[in-house]
Amino acid sequence: MRLPRRLRLILLGATAPLVAAGLALALSAELQGPSIDSLYWLRERVHGAKPAPDPSPVVVVGIDEETYRRPPFAGTPQALWGPKLGRVVAGMLDGGAAAIGLDLVHPTSVETLIPGFEREYLLTLRRGGKEGRLVLAKVQHQSNPLLPYRGYQIAAGAGNIRSVNLVEDPDGVLRRVPVTLNVAGPDGAPRPEPGMAAEVASRALAKPLERGADGWTTLNGYRLPGGPGNRMLVNHATAAGAIPTYSLADLYACAEAGNTAFFERHFKGKAVMVGTVLDVEDRKLSSNRWVTKPEGLNLPERCALPVMGDLYVDGLRRDSIPGVYIHAAAISNMIVHDGLAETGRTAGAALVLLLAAAAAAITLATRPGLAAAGLLGLLALWSGVAVEAFQAGLVLPWLQAALAAMLVFPLLLGFRFAVLDRDQRQIRNAFKLYLPGSLIDDMIASGQSPSLGGEERNLTILFSDIAGFTKMSEGMEPEALVLVLNRYFTVMTDIVEAHGGFVDKYIGDAVLAVFGAPYAIDNHARAAVDAALAMRRAMDEDPTLLATGSGRGDCRIGLATGPALIGNIGSPRRFNYTVMGDTVNLASRLEGANKYYGTPMMVSGETVAHHGDPDAFRALDTVQVVGRSEPVAVFEPLSQARRADPEDSAARAAYARALADWRAGRFDAAAAGFTALAAFDSAAAAMLRKAGKHVGATPEPGWTGITALTEK
Repeated sequence: MRLPRRLRLILLGATAPLVAAGLALALSAELQGPSIDSLYWLRERVHGAKPAPDPSPVVVVGIDEETYRRPPFAGTPQALWGPKLGRVVAGMLDGGAAAIGLDLVHPTSVETLIPGFEREYLLTLRRGGKEGRLVLAKVQHQSNPLLPYRGYQIAAGAGNIRSVNLVEDPDGVLRRVPVTLNVAGPDGAPRPEPGMAAEVASRALAKPLERGADGWTTLNGYRLPGGPGNRMLVNHATAAGAIPTYSLADLYACAEAGNTAFFERHFKGKAVMVGTVLDVEDRKLSSNRWVTKPEGLNLPERCALPVMGDLYVDGLRRDSIPGVYIHAAAISNMIVHDGLAETGRTAGAALVLLLAAAAAAITLATRPGLAAAGLLGLLALWSGVAVEAFQAGLVLPWLQAALAAMLVFPLLLGFRFAVLDRDQRQIRNAFKLYLPGSLIDDMIASGQSPSLGGEERNLTILFSDIAGFTKMSEGMEPEALVLVLNRYFTVMTDIVEAHGGFVDKYIGDAVLAVFGAPYAIDNHARAAVDAALAMRRAMDEDPTLLATGSGRGDCRIGLATGPALIGNIGSPRRFNYTVMGDTVNLASRLEGANKYYGTPMMVSGETVAHHGDPDAFRALDTVQVVGRSEPVAVFEPLSQARRADPEDSAARAAYARALADWRAGRFDAAAAGFTALAAFDSAAAAMLRKAGKHVGATPEPGWTGITALTEK
């Protein structure tokens, strides 16, 4: 029996909104983050940049580029900055700062090497802890947290250490801060502990956090938005310089000048966050990423030093911000009661269904052209409502409801869209030109689609180069040389892919490989080290690799682990899935550092830490490579044969003792130790050349034994 046309329209008009709303709500978790970010952009178009409270209840003390470039910080390893940092902290305490949070985790200290060096810093930590105005940072992991150096913990007090963890959404953007986190209590049972932002806000207000039976947390009568999950959505002020930021270098000079009035004028009664605000380090994508402002605008009053003239690029906007600003914004939200609240699941679903039903009514009421215009009007009205609610501190499901309304239109007009295998096709089409088919199949099977357009991920980079390339290629015809190189690259690429990595590019005779992207593997550092050992083993087992009539080349490898930007980089017409960043540069520098030590492979300390088996390496030295201010501990990976060889084990132990003597400034003992090994250990010979220059001398104050490498 055929239903009457009117009844069919009614059924269709009732079914389509349900289907569209169901589809939109099914994607709600993925859409919520971009919806919030879009509301920031829309709010700015309608109301302009959101100003900070006046006066701002929170300020930031930034370890910025100026700090690294000005004396006495310039040229001094950051490990020796403790007394200077303590001088500034003491100035803020004297000036009446209500609470100070150190968004810095220093798990080690030179105090163990130079007793008494940080005495004043430790006393300042003790004072701040006893007064309840200082909070140190830790990073909470699933098992054991990364804690500050034991001496700092004792000085500040165990009750003055809080987690600086932030909450990353599924798209990798940091939009929320945890009000509390579950940590192991004295009895081993989990208990809630305030996060850094909540703790600093609580101390600044001198009011405790109170958690109700319903799981919600209250501070000074303000029910913190975030629900029982205690993850507060940060409401960033988006005006330029919204959070006053003071340079650590200027404040140190101010403290040295004894200008206590400046500290009292700018820090009295304030919550203070101290953290890194560099161009590249500890920068995060946050929900205000589409409305960031150029840096260096609306800076607060300076105390002793003028702003350096070449610190900021006029008009340059970055979509990332230093992580310390996310904590500072959250603290401001908690103090002035302007955090963002999200609609509950039921209310959100009702709004999505309501907009889908309105779109269905418009579509059925008139011709398609007029219905399309009506739909645009409906979306404009809904956007206005969502923006005004956002301005008032309430986040409506803007993108989800808009999507449901837009889906209703084609559904009611009879369009059907094929979605079968859409994700797989997108991955295959995006990567088929520059990734091997087996890797694409594995990626699809894993269900992990990389974030196209670029994302920061923790990766291990392998950089390999051919030692002796010039000699082996002398007199060769280009065609013959290409054949030799192609065979070598094929063998090395197969090894990289067999260990879960992929070759990003070939740079002349060098190979750049990535482990940990485009899809995650269990231990990318271990996979990269295993691949490097296999590459060396292939060279040993096949003497024809890189062999020519003029000689044979060899393979040198550098490995580094850390954050890197990876994604589709280029223009819409030509792009590559590639990796870039400081970790890539470090891998290249470590490959080159092999020449100094005569080693075939070298890895960074971060790679060793992520690998998980310290016995699989031997420590070589601590170096400062070109282009990097921070020293890097370097190690040599060990093959199974070397690990099982008693003679090699004894030699490694002797090298370790000599290295310890070198680092401790016992130059005569170090030289003697390296001399005994130099005949058969090129690394020991390199260290002997250094130690020999110091025989009979006493170490300079602050000696750390760091080797500055002057060549790339």
